[in-house]
Amino acid sequence: MRTWRRTLHALAPTGRAREARPGAPQDGTRTGDSPRPPAPGPHATALKEDRGPLAPARLLRPRQGRLGDCWLMAPMLAIHETAPERLRQLLSEEAGGIVAVQLPGMTEPIRVDRHLPVDARGTFQYGRRDGANPGWVGVLEKAIALHVAGGYPFLQRGFARFGFELLLGERVRTQLRTPSAAQVIAWRSQHRAIAASTHPLSPRVPTAAGPLPPNHVFAVVGADAHSGHIHLRNPARPAELLVLDARSFRRGFLSVDVTAPLG
Repeated sequence: MRTWRRTLHALAPTGRAREARPGAPQDGTRTGDSPRPPAPGPHATALKEDRGPLAPARLLRPRQGRLGDCWLMAPMLAIHETAPERLRQLLSEEAGGIVAVQLPGMTEPIRVDRHLPVDARGTFQYGRRDGANPGWVGVLEKAIALHVAGGYPFLQRGFARFGFELLLGERVRTQLRTPSAAQVIAWRSQHRAIAASTHPLSPRVPTAAGPLPPNHVFAVVGADAHSGHIHLRNPARPAELLVLDARSFRRGFLSVDVTAPLG
């Protein structure tokens, strides 16, 4: 456990996630005058236009698809549970089906179309609005995949603090000691978004929803002051509330990332 924590600390330099990939163009749809569509990535064979709603008045929870980008999707879910309008403000619809994505750490917006990865049956494979079309979730994921990771395949590895910093443009604190229920309640009362990361041996920790997945990031959404239980949401199943006792939370999670108050 100590070795994993040292490794996590060493690999998480502040601000690394704020900058776009060196050499990447600022326009997500074109390089020069030619269209530059991304490769579909793993688990997908083609791109299809998402014709559903982009960001309706009620923002449904973001849901992770078949891409291993929980480091991005869990912070997105945690922000949604805390200050969803911060996510809506990142997007502006333009003519021709283009969406301008203004990541706080970039000087210019990233412009992407709404052609998103699908499998051979035409089913969208990656991030989406829970129970609906990809919408704002798929567009935001695509913009970050193109301009920070360089494409969908390279979006499959990262730390939750990078996800928060990309979406908020603010420094995020990683805590290598799991908080108590009282601390979680205090953070949530201050409108802080929280993500918690599991470690390679987390599947040994049983829960009501089955073993914890290894090397995965959850959104921490609350706690019970009386029982000391911690409340989490898995970005792969965001509608389900996972409740863990304090001991299981300590055993199953390696670190916690906490934002500043989101107001």
